[in-house]
Amino acid sequence: MRKIPLLVVVALLGISATFQKQRAAEHQAEKSKAFTIAVLPDTQFYCDTRLKLSKKWGNGDLRRYFFEQTRWVCDNRKRLNIAFLVHEGDIVQADAPEEWAIAKEAMSMLDGKVPYCMCLGNHDMGFQKSNNKYGGDIAVNRTTHFNTYFPREKFAKRKEFGGTFHPDRHDNSWYHFEAAGMKFVIVSLECKPRDEVLKWANEVVAKRPDHRVIVLTHAYLRANGRRIDKLGYKIKGNNGEEIWEKLVSKHKNIFMVLCGHSAGEAVLTSTGDHGNQVHQVLSDYQHLHNGGESWLRFMVFEPDENKIKVFTYNPVLDKFREAPSSRFDLEYEMRQVTPVQNP
Repeated sequence: MRKIPLLVVVALLGISATFQKQRAAEHQAEKSKAFTIAVLPDTQFYCDTRLKLSKKWGNGDLRRYFFEQTRWVCDNRKRLNIAFLVHEGDIVQADAPEEWAIAKEAMSMLDGKVPYCMCLGNHDMGFQKSNNKYGGDIAVNRTTHFNTYFPREKFAKRKEFGGTFHPDRHDNSWYHFEAAGMKFVIVSLECKPRDEVLKWANEVVAKRPDHRVIVLTHAYLRANGRRIDKLGYKIKGNNGEEIWEKLVSKHKNIFMVLCGHSAGEAVLTSTGDHGNQVHQVLSDYQHLHNGGESWLRFMVFEPDENKIKVFTYNPVLDKFREAPSSRFDLEYEMRQVTPVQNP
């Protein structure tokens, strides 16, 4: 049997050690790499064909703003390392098929490029004609065309899909993804989620203690920074304060709630039952000119800084909002800081 010369063995061991160090360095770099979650606030005016409330701006069809939002996300997915996109609800104005067709065209730009999930707002369900000044009421029940245009079976084929409350409907869902060596879950809840939906959400979160959880729901926070404690509409369910008490506050791995509905911006950081900090963030620009003119948010997670940097940007106007409520950082521990030992 031939013997391998000692020098060759030493050389091979050196190469192996170098390779292992390189792999370790690459792994550490990947864990430290910043990533982004994109956020689409209420897009209802961009899809408005039934109630036509958008005519007050005198600029006709506004769908171009919705298209520019998702196009911008696709175009910048690599530059910003966009790991996921969420839509905060009020996707459409009054649950009309032609409105959902607009939303489908806009959101489908993301297919195969950026994973995403959506939650239902009060404008996305239960439209009923009436003699009021708008010609109809919303959220009188939970019927919706959402499941026709964004069917469960389409999204169930995707690797990020986790499951749904109802086996045949997409109204309440959960998704998962990994970024910078961390596991995340997004739980998407209907507007005024019912008790049975919150029970399901509690189970989804409790079964995944090793995941960091974001709750996505439509009507949760007011623009004054307080949780909604009273919410109208005929649909029965829980308001923001009740969602906090029955779900969000109970789990130490829930660190964020994202919501729309209330015109404006707000942040509320509260302490959960386990002493964990929960950032609750509102963004909604439907009250601005042309229903928002494409304002959106992107949240950059910086693991090495233990910060989430929040930016508010308009892809059509190519400008940022710089007010303290629009551009801010959230403290969030993603990397344990190793204490420095005294010599």
